Amino acid sequence: MKNYRRTTFYFIALNFFLGLTAMDAQDTVEVKTIEVSDILTTHLIFEEGVDYVDIGTSEFAVDKLKNIVKVKCIRPENWKSTGKKTNLTIITKGGAYYSLWIKYKKSPEKKTYRFKDSHIKLPLFNGHTKKKFCDYIYAKNSNFLKREINQKMEFIVNGIYYENDKVIFRVKIENKSRINFTTDSIRFWLTTRNKFDILRPLKKQRAVQFIEKEASFVCNNTKDVPGNSACTIVFGFDRFLPTENEVLEVLIPENSSGGRRGKIVLKVKDFLLKEF
Repeated sequence: MKNYRRTTFYFIALNFFLGLTAMDAQDTVEVKTIEVSDILTTHLIFEEGVDYVDIGTSEFAVDKLKNIVKVKCIRPENWKSTGKKTNLTIITKGGAYYSLWIKYKKSPEKKTYRFKDSHIKLPLFNGHTKKKFCDYIYAKNSNFLKREINQKMEFIVNGIYYENDKVIFRVKIENKSRINFTTDSIRFWLTTRNKFDILRPLKKQRAVQFIEKEASFVCNNTKDVPGNSACTIVFGFDRFLPTENEVLEVLIPENSSGGRRGKIVLKVKDFLLKEF
């Protein structure tokens, strides 16, 4: 009888401890609600540079500069109902992860928020892990092909892959001329294209939005492609998917000494391909 009581006591104590542990784990995730206006800009300031920003709807515009993220509502007519909100995800260069609720308010009480730390830290690549992963992506069969050819330069996206929570683009640059090609940067712009509506007044026409997507990692971040040679670069992003009225523009400009450039436009249907 004593052994039964002792076992029962340990069982109750264990469940109580596990319950407290689960509660503590939930309490460590800090959830904030940020009020955002259409006539004022809200700024979020972080301790380190921002690596990734994503918002749940294109009716809010987000942009970042170093360690600052700015948010503004661009279509308030859809957000005036009480309690309606969307989510904003931010990851800093040090791996700090923030998940925030965004809510519309015409005149928010607070317009600037400062974040000192996050309770969630994402693991960062070390050199060995990154090299193995890059080699794995280089060796994968091509599952996509879209290219632009001009001035004896060929710019190609020959792979779009999904690995865990990442979307990965494999970009190839072929220089078929004798002149070296050097690019300052390869940039990815998520662009919202709204057609001109002849029946809508000019002041109500929707603006074109440009959001630069920054890679969370890059394999072979080369800037030089000598004459009659080629190079392949891999860009990994936290997973995202364009909407029907968005495209992802991959821009590969030559540096200021030359005018050669490539632009590859990817639509949502390109993201929904089947891997083989």
